[in-house]
Amino acid sequence: MKDDRVGEGLRTLRQCLIRFDCATHNPICKGLSMTSLIRKHIFADRTKNGNAPQIFMVLCIYTVLVSTYTGLYFGAESLAVRFLLSLILTLVYIFLERSKAGSEATAFISSIIIFAILVAGALYFGGDFLLFTYSTGIAMISLTYLKPRAIAGYIVVISIPQAVILFAFGINLLGPSFSMIHTILFFATSTAINVLIYFFCRSYAFMLAALTQAKNAASLAAEAKGTFLSTMSHEIRTPMNAIIGMTNIGLMADDIERKENALHKISEASSHLLGIINDILDMAKIEAGKLELTTEEFSFDKMIRRVEDVVSLRMDENNHEFELIIDKEIPPVLVGDGQRLAQVIANLLGNAIKFTPAGGSIRLIANKTEEEDGVCTIQVEVIDTGIGISPEQQEHLFESFSQAEASTSRRFGGTGLGLAISRNIVEMMEGKIWVESVLGEGSAFKFTVRMKRGAEHEEAEKVAEDISFVFNGRHLLLAEDMEINREIVLTLLEPTEVSIDSAENGAEAVRMFKEAPDKYDLILMDIQMPEMDGYEATRLIRESDAKNAKSIPIVALTANVFREEIDKCMEAGMNGHLGKPLDFGEVMRTLNTYLT
Repeated sequence: MKDDRVGEGLRTLRQCLIRFDCATHNPICKGLSMTSLIRKHIFADRTKNGNAPQIFMVLCIYTVLVSTYTGLYFGAESLAVRFLLSLILTLVYIFLERSKAGSEATAFISSIIIFAILVAGALYFGGDFLLFTYSTGIAMISLTYLKPRAIAGYIVVISIPQAVILFAFGINLLGPSFSMIHTILFFATSTAINVLIYFFCRSYAFMLAALTQAKNAASLAAEAKGTFLSTMSHEIRTPMNAIIGMTNIGLMADDIERKENALHKISEASSHLLGIINDILDMAKIEAGKLELTTEEFSFDKMIRRVEDVVSLRMDENNHEFELIIDKEIPPVLVGDGQRLAQVIANLLGNAIKFTPAGGSIRLIANKTEEEDGVCTIQVEVIDTGIGISPEQQEHLFESFSQAEASTSRRFGGTGLGLAISRNIVEMMEGKIWVESVLGEGSAFKFTVRMKRGAEHEEAEKVAEDISFVFNGRHLLLAEDMEINREIVLTLLEPTEVSIDSAENGAEAVRMFKEAPDKYDLILMDIQMPEMDGYEATRLIRESDAKNAKSIPIVALTANVFREEIDKCMEAGMNGHLGKPLDFGEVMRTLNTYLT
């Protein structure tokens, strides 16, 4: 679901509320509130006819009008009789609506019965009652059965015949004391009331439709997210089971070969689990409107080659034939978020590998389709000979929390978030993504992005920069409260021959730096630590009078990789950011940046 079905329903409802200005002084919305109260307290939420509250209001309004009219011109006795009759009609209608056998047909029949009683009353009381009969009965019947769609039709049904009755029977229809002016005023008042009731009905129906739409959207959202949570539970538990199981196998294994095999399986399962977590985090960013793109120069060709390196092993395992075609017209250096672009391409290639049988073929094609004022439109296509996608499945393929079919995750695995994330990234890059597929004959996923042409200089070409291990003689200060995380960093950096001192919290890190500021070339600073967190520790170091306090590189270590967190690290005075779990290549590039 697009998910946005829930959001669309709520936005529609909000627009309804704004449109009718319910919170202020709009009389229509006050009428809607009144009908809601009537529906709840008089009909006990059991009305079978959607317009029952409005019809009830018609009866009450005409009861007041006729009672006032008869009291002024015919005396108290006539007033009492007619008021009692109106009250009986109102109670009859309520009874019929509240009955278990009630339905819209029953409501219509009840209107006919009431209309017949009114006609009998007109014959008994005289011509003046005919007007009340017509006005009340026709209003009720039209609301129940005719349901005119436009104000003009409603006025025709209600007001024109009423005017004919008034002027055909003459002024005496309303009593000897009425003049022509009184007659016109009576007609105008009656028409105005009918128009107001019409708007009550239309507004109420509009509000009811919006509420129904929101309710249906919420139901669809709940169903889709329920399926999604079930899928996520399966997707997360599967690699976790492999990690825990292979850890136990590795611990119990006697020979080194079995231990290495277990470690290899743990590494694979951990990478898979990290991919799932990254998808969930990216989707959370998108849902919160916090997914942001970076803008920097990158080599398009090298970005493609890195993605190819990542997926090549899986293609080799499945004996897939892979073809890469890159248009030479694509600028060697582009300006944009190369990492997010690589994420989209890797996701599409990953899906192609997953859904293409062994021995099939996959092609990755990249072309420059146009260029204007230094801004290039790049089209990327991932074409496979896999299982294909039906037209019905294609309709929901790029929606959040959905997959081509519920059984897909069970057969092939996957979160169902990759394509939704890819769509959002592509759209943020001013492009679009679509699929062309025939069930059983393969698929072609295509997308476009717009990026500026970058400067073609030597430095820009060295963006997939070689990793160096020239760190002997360098000294790091590691601030990390978790012992296992300290062990990971120490072991990970052991081949680099860099010296590392460890602090268990921010306060200890500040003290160690102040005691020997010349000793350290770089500080790796965890963010969440007891006694003093990484932000405060960084501020105190920067504000101190110690030598190198302003210039020593401080790099954040944190599992929070949201843009706000990175910005907060920079504001605290840090120079860089490394996300957990640590990526060896990223760590080496960071050390190269600040230590060489």
